[in-house]
Amino acid sequence: MRNRRDFLKYSLLGTTAAVAKTAWDSTIYPAASQENRGTISVKLGAVSGINSIDVWIPEDLGYFDAAGLNAQVITFQSGSKMRDALIAGEIDFAAQAPLHVYVSRLKGIPLNVVANRRNLVDTSLVVSSDLRSQIKSVSDLKGRRVSAGEVGTWSWAVFITYLRQNGLSDKDVEYVQSATSSTYTLLKTRQVDAAIAGAPDLHRLLKEKTVFQLLNALDPDVHKKYFGAREAMTRAWLSHDRVTSQKPESVKRLVAVVNRTFAYMHRTSPEEILKVVGKRFDSANLDAILTGLRTELKRSVPRNASISQAAYLADQQVFLNTGIIKKIVPYSQGVFDNFAGRRA
Repeated sequence: MRNRRDFLKYSLLGTTAAVAKTAWDSTIYPAASQENRGTISVKLGAVSGINSIDVWIPEDLGYFDAAGLNAQVITFQSGSKMRDALIAGEIDFAAQAPLHVYVSRLKGIPLNVVANRRNLVDTSLVVSSDLRSQIKSVSDLKGRRVSAGEVGTWSWAVFITYLRQNGLSDKDVEYVQSATSSTYTLLKTRQVDAAIAGAPDLHRLLKEKTVFQLLNALDPDVHKKYFGAREAMTRAWLSHDRVTSQKPESVKRLVAVVNRTFAYMHRTSPEEILKVVGKRFDSANLDAILTGLRTELKRSVPRNASISQAAYLADQQVFLNTGIIKKIVPYSQGVFDNFAGRRA
């Protein structure tokens, strides 16, 4: 933390963490005592940042231990490297976009979604504030410099979806692809005119009045228009057939942890959540992360790990429409829902 004020505002309160760590509602989690009869070692993959907050919470509050999982969380710098580690057997589960299941399955590699982590596209299309009078719709981005991460990634596919439904293509914009600069830096330094942004960059930029939101996917009408459904499973827990077939108990225990984590997130104030995991983030981003917890995460985090077939297909359709995948991977092939459960 930069100063005493930051420390007092965001420090991990021992008593809060201790209570949260030991609180286990036996009515909601009746299998806890059975699960503790033996410990299973697993390796979990995650990327750094707010999108992995549902991985940091159970690690910091001891939920993995309580479920009988000796969990080693390994941080990766990119989703593709994490997927490759999952395929190679270096990790057992990966917290990332289901895109990696679709791509792998179409190559004959048996990855699976085993638990849901998000229900909505939780990013915004933002535009530099000094262009407010000139850019009033997506079609006005023609000829502008834009960014949405690396070509072929989830955020890129979302951006292409926005363009195409407004009569444009990726050829109509000047695409800035940067693996070294954050969305915040690209917009703050005017290297781009517009970008796909999520927390915490989104909230820092909005607070500083650097950008305005042209499209917010959390708006139900926007989500329905561009993604064709009320829900889209944009993030999940992924695994491999060798894990689901040889270590099914580890999947069962992970799902129990996921359910407990989501219950905690929905009953706990964003301020209390940040006291638990705030130490994992840059102090300069804490206010923005708090805002993200109050908005996107509270709305996009599901109530439980159950997997919606409609949300699975809605997410996959984005990648089919943008040419990243060539055909749909059926739910029956890409999902292992024996423990998470299935929704319509």
